[in-house]
Amino acid sequence: MTKDKFQKEELDKIVVSFIKLTKFVILVFENNTSGTKENIRRNFIAKSNSLLNSISILISANQEGEAMALYRMLIERYFYLEYLEKKDKYQEFKDWSYIKTYESRNNARSNSEFNDSTTKKYLKDSPEQVKKYQKLKLEKIDWVEPKLEDFAKELNLTFLYKLGYDLGSSFIHPRADEGYWDALRLVSKNPTPEFRKLNILKNSILIANSILMYSCNYSEHNFGKYLNLYCNVIFGFLNEGQNLPNLEDIEKIFFASQMKDLEA
Repeated sequence: MTKDKFQKEELDKIVVSFIKLTKFVILVFENNTSGTKENIRRNFIAKSNSLLNSISILISANQEGEAMALYRMLIERYFYLEYLEKKDKYQEFKDWSYIKTYESRNNARSNSEFNDSTTKKYLKDSPEQVKKYQKLKLEKIDWVEPKLEDFAKELNLTFLYKLGYDLGSSFIHPRADEGYWDALRLVSKNPTPEFRKLNILKNSILIANSILMYSCNYSEHNFGKYLNLYCNVIFGFLNEGQNLPNLEDIEKIFFASQMKDLEA
């Protein structure tokens, strides 16, 4: 077994475990927490689950560029989580998001291509939604989207911005030579170098794991020491080369520690 293959198998095990554990964490949030802050923390965990799963699939398909684009999305959500907590802007972010989503639906409703009855019914807002939108539009929502480069400096994470977020942007915005590697992959079946794929998957796990750990540590619910143990074991393996224990054993202990609250 080659070193790269061994690493890919280990990373795949972590992804499978992470997806399973975060589903359980979401259930704990649903059962034990409420309010704007907790709902947004839960949503960030759920999105990290989806993004990491998609990145893993893309890496297996040798689609490095698409995986990098999603990796950038993960980093953006990590920075936003830190920003919301540091600035205590959860409610403002929620209100701004509601306005933007409402106006997007309204723009679709105004387009003649969406005039069939089924689509119009799907896009229709309830009287309560209209009233909420009108109320929020009259208020001055104190939300300013963070300048991530500046905020990264504030967190002493400039390297993550430049080598992750900024680099990932080059796989989102058009570049003249962006399809070169795709052409090789599609026509000559020339695979992406293994170390590059592994690096994207490894870094994606690190960011998703950070979102999980920080969301749970910020939470009003006590997720206990075993959640931190789980996250720290992953950090130790990926950052420090420590041995990776059987994650299923830690999962079971964590699940058991939380089951009492779920059953209550």
